[in-house]
Order: sequence, then C-alpha cells, then structure tokens
Amino acid sequence: MLASARTLMREKAHFVQQFMRNPRSIGSITPSSAALCRTMCAAARWDRSLRIAELGAGDGVLTRHILQHMSPQAQLEVFEISPQLVAALSQWRDHRMQVRACSAEHLSGEYDVIFSGLPLLSLPVSTRDAILRAAHDALGPRGVFIQFQYTSLTQPLLSRYFTWQRQRVLKNFPPAWVYRCTRHYAP
Repeated sequence: MLASARTLMREKAHFVQQFMRNPRSIGSITPSSAALCRTMCAAARWDRSLRIAELGAGDGVLTRHILQHMSPQAQLEVFEISPQLVAALSQWRDHRMQVRACSAEHLSGEYDVIFSGLPLLSLPVSTRDAILRAAHDALGPRGVFIQFQYTSLTQPLLSRYFTWQRQRVLKNFPPAWVYRCTRHYAP
C-alpha cells in the first residue's frame, strides 16, 4: 500500500513538473480523473472501434482506460509531443499501441474513434485549426471524436467541424466538459 502511494505521488509530481515546463501543451496541473476517463470511454462504440487515436496522451491516464476497453484486434495510435512523456509511454508493453512522437496535426488515415485531451484554447490558432481539420478528415463514416475541455469557449471551434453533444464531469479537478462529436461532411 505504501509503495503504491509513493508511486502515485511520484507520477503526480512528474505530471506537475511537465506542466511547469510547458503549460501551453500540458493544459492542466493535475491528471484526468477516473470519472473523466470513464465518461470519455463511455462515449465510444467499442463493438465497432478497431482503429483508435489519442491526441495528447500525456502520462497515459486516459490511455490505460482506452486499452482496457479495446478488443484484442484493435489498434491505438497515441500522439504526444513531449519527449519525456513519449519516452515513458514507449516503455509500455501492449502490442495494440503505437506511440507517435509528433503533433496531432499529422493524424492521417481513417479512425473509428479519436480521443483528445488537447488544450485547444492554449494552442496557436493555426495549430488548433490544423488539428481539428485533421481529426475531422480522419474520422470514418460512423466515427466519433471525443474531446474534453475545461471551458465551453471551444464550442464555436468544434461547431466549425462537428455536430456535438456534451456532458459535464464534476468529479474532476477542474470540472470538465466531454464533447462527443460526429463529422460534418462539408466543413
């Protein structure tokens, strides 16, 4: 019990350290709560999700939940730009996961589900637009883009590319909105 508490504290300290180094790319001083991860995963249709992407995997809190829901034949591409976080994620041993050390702007192919915890309002406008366009273009015909944000100020941005529904998660610090987005076919 004490060892797991120490490990948890070490992980939280590492997360805070990453935030202090680059707050514009991490977006929060605390990792996502289990309640937030469960809400995001509940927004996906796992019975037909074989190609999955996660944009801004961070320290892998949501990634663990995604892997637990995935079928054995599903594939997950994890996008992360922090070299330290990429190194940590690359140590994971799950043949279904591939870590991509690049911006989510480079998302390509076709996905059934795309998860994102990227801090959209903190990103430069050109980067944010490129990521949202890439997510839009990479969704399959019945694909979903699941994005969480701490503010509803991103709704006009999401509306340019997607039709969405949202759900509030209060058991997170700070509370968050989870957006379940489907593709517009003519952005």
